[in-house]
Amino acid sequence: MADAKMKTMLGRALRGAAYGLAATTAAVVLSVAPAYAEENGDVEIQADTCSGGRFCMWEDSSYSGSRYANWAPTGTNQKYQLDGWDGDNEITSFINNTRYKIRVYDNDDYSGESRCIDPGQRVSNLSGSWDFNDRIESAKTVAAC
Repeated sequence: MADAKMKTMLGRALRGAAYGLAATTAAVVLSVAPAYAEENGDVEIQADTCSGGRFCMWEDSSYSGSRYANWAPTGTNQKYQLDGWDGDNEITSFINNTRYKIRVYDNDDYSGESRCIDPGQRVSNLSGSWDFNDRIESAKTVAAC
């Protein structure tokens, strides 16, 4: 009788461990960076400072320097203004960890030249193909680009 009880307890423990391993594996798989993520480990460490559901902007390339935006929009047509000395015309990298398209503008009040950012998109240096370095002054969520 003791052997049967021991086998039952061991079976339950093994099933519990298997469920725990499956849950951990699923969490790791679901937390993998989006398709736009860069492969450089140092860049990823710094990029990890932008939580899910947030749009973050940094003054320097590779998501470094002062983080001037850590915005958590909750719908479309929401607006974000970089004011005065708090990052205005200083943005060099960004991460869009939201589920919204975001349009960034080179003037205050959502005007001037703009670029559209898809959900999950990351750009580690806006002076590259984007040619928008140190120009972002305002942003808003949009339904389409």
